[in-house]
Amino acid sequence: MEKKKNSFTISIMGVDGSGKTTLSKKLQKKFKQSKYLHLRPYFIFKDFRRVVRNPHNQKKSISIVSFLRLLFWLMSYKIFFYKNKNKKLYIFDRYVHDILIDPLRYKHNLSNLLTKLILSFFPVPDLWIFLKPSFKTIKKRKVEISDSEIRRQTKEYYNFFKNKKNVLILTSNNQSKILITTIKNKINFLNK
Repeated sequence: MEKKKNSFTISIMGVDGSGKTTLSKKLQKKFKQSKYLHLRPYFIFKDFRRVVRNPHNQKKSISIVSFLRLLFWLMSYKIFFYKNKNKKLYIFDRYVHDILIDPLRYKHNLSNLLTKLILSFFPVPDLWIFLKPSFKTIKKRKVEISDSEIRRQTKEYYNFFKNKKNVLILTSNNQSKILITTIKNKINFLNK
């Protein structure tokens, strides 16, 4: 991959079970100079995330906790992008903006207006990827997510991406080679 920029950032987003992590890991193997990140950079503290089997059964945090968490994430992103200007491909499995589509997953309790205001200060990925498998595929992979939640999130992702630049909407039912080739071509096009 010829790179004209110092670094290139991809954000892969989609409903649970859409294949974000699988595609992220395959991209990382394909591109030698790449780094995989889940949601946000973890360089101040280690990544102590725990797997939450059903994130929609959680209660939201109080507003001040949501506010402070988002400010901490902003600091993490800003420092990460400031320090990492080397020639690398950064692959984010989810991105901070996911908080708008699935606030309950993050126990987020701020208004959309305030959340969008804070998100406007975050670095924007060079390429947004929206993975959109069939409803049947998601249901098969994530039985714990209700049909209405899958439909709601899919609609929210479409709404989120409709006004964004550099968006690639991929049906993740396609073979991974096709997806990776499509992404590689888009990266090369954007780097011209």
